[in-house]
Amino acid sequence: MKLYSYVVDHDTGRALNPYFGVCTLRGCKFRCSPGKPRNVEELARVGDWVIGTGGANLQKSAGHGKLIYAMRVDEKLTREEYYADPRFAKKRLENSPQGNNKRPVNNFERYEQFALISRHFYYFGANAIDIPEKFLKLGLEKKGPGFRCDFRDIGGFVKWIEAHKTGKHGEPRMKPMDKSKGSKGCKSSC
Repeated sequence: MKLYSYVVDHDTGRALNPYFGVCTLRGCKFRCSPGKPRNVEELARVGDWVIGTGGANLQKSAGHGKLIYAMRVDEKLTREEYYADPRFAKKRLENSPQGNNKRPVNNFERYEQFALISRHFYYFGANAIDIPEKFLKLGLEKKGPGFRCDFRDIGGFVKWIEAHKTGKHGEPRMKPMDKSKGSKGCKSSC
């Protein structure tokens, strides 16, 4: 089991999507072309944990030392499988302003990009909670671009987070950006 940690630079509830009773990560920590380094959505496996911590801009994110969300990866689907699965039809961009399920357009997007699915998640959004000092000292919080997956006390973190009630505990810090107005959305590893 691994724990992947990254900064949620702008929390819109879209790429990391806590809606409709399931948390999905699709389109935030990914690579956009084959020549780029693999990222969280490709590397994480079923049973791993992914967490998002606050970024520096308090208008777009929760701030340093805060936990925006934690999810245990229960399923990992290709983008093709995710888009075709009727369980996630409400998450399609054409069906919801909070959608993150966009039709893949080429073979790389269909089979080499992924969606991480969790029914065992803790989303705090604008109500982000403080990360205990002991975990901060052990390097749980990632600062800056990229991600980390070298945290050693995964069991301690899981015990701490599971003392909270699962599910969605707040709304995102920001409203989803309207793609038609020129928003670039989440930044991948590109």
